[in-house]
Amino acid sequence: MAKDFFIKESQLDDYQLELLNRTLDRSLVVSGCAGSGKSVIALHKAKRIQNEYGNDYTIIVYTKALSRYMNSGRNAIGLNNDFTYHWNWKNRRNCPQSDYIIVDEIQDFTREEINEFKQATRKHFFFFGDTAQSIFGKFKDTPSIRDIAYEANLSEMPLYFNYRLPKTVARITESWIGVGTKYNEGTYKSEEIEIPRVINYPSFELQLEAIARIIKNRHLTDVGILFPRGDLVKTASEYLKQKSLNVEVQYNDNRDFRNSRNDLNFESTNPKIMTFHSAKGVQFETVFIPDCTMNGNEDDRKALYVAMTRTCKNLYIMYSGKLSPFFDAVPENLHKTSEFDTIGEI
Repeated sequence: MAKDFFIKESQLDDYQLELLNRTLDRSLVVSGCAGSGKSVIALHKAKRIQNEYGNDYTIIVYTKALSRYMNSGRNAIGLNNDFTYHWNWKNRRNCPQSDYIIVDEIQDFTREEINEFKQATRKHFFFFGDTAQSIFGKFKDTPSIRDIAYEANLSEMPLYFNYRLPKTVARITESWIGVGTKYNEGTYKSEEIEIPRVINYPSFELQLEAIARIIKNRHLTDVGILFPRGDLVKTASEYLKQKSLNVEVQYNDNRDFRNSRNDLNFESTNPKIMTFHSAKGVQFETVFIPDCTMNGNEDDRKALYVAMTRTCKNLYIMYSGKLSPFFDAVPENLHKTSEFDTIGEI
């Protein structure tokens, strides 16, 4: 897993601790950018509940991939309860009640779904999210974090710093890719200095071969390979396995669900191949975004933003033909166009 995700309570900053130390007898709506520690606080909040009131709490996340990711580190913090993904909580468990309901990525839920969380809460709920990362807008009506707080008669509690995203990546994502985001140098606390790479290849297959080569040459062990669609995930995974790269994948086959795949194991060092949407909330040291040629609307831009902000160190954007117009305004000095800087790295 990406380094320092499940950090100790003693490592939290003053803003994070202030939210964590708030009494458990009042609900909270917490907002923060990607990498601000929302999920970490959610984990520690659950641990506080467990220590003080027992195991009558439920932690809900939007996707199956995120539930696997969070569960892979559950023991590190000493939580007794598993994370559950929303579809399972609603459709298989029929929205069971708990004293405390904790929801991560709250910005991806509709008002109806949010009301279901409230109705399932016997005592208090704790919602964590970031409207800038809402990428399901074209599928359903999702309220902003401010509206969620207002409708619950609560104040929105913000987190101010980003500990995951390198400044080198943030200068691109916040200034040109994100919707309604803005780069502020002081916000970003990561000390990583790797410059993002935006590389053109003659074909899609050569992009995949380059990924395998870079992983091998740089000895990368925490890798996410992200695509906008499930069919590309399937194609890439089959190709890379033929090249003897052990990969784990998640994709849905909408024509025949039996052909869907999900063998993600976040305790392994194998590269993970998944869609932008499945990667929400997850992080990797190195992120590859091949076939970055999408030419879409605001929702597609938000999805790309989410994909790019999954990294805590290296970012590779790859394309064949014409790069996505989302990058048209990005200054050339903010990224590199080669795989390696020196012959010694090859």
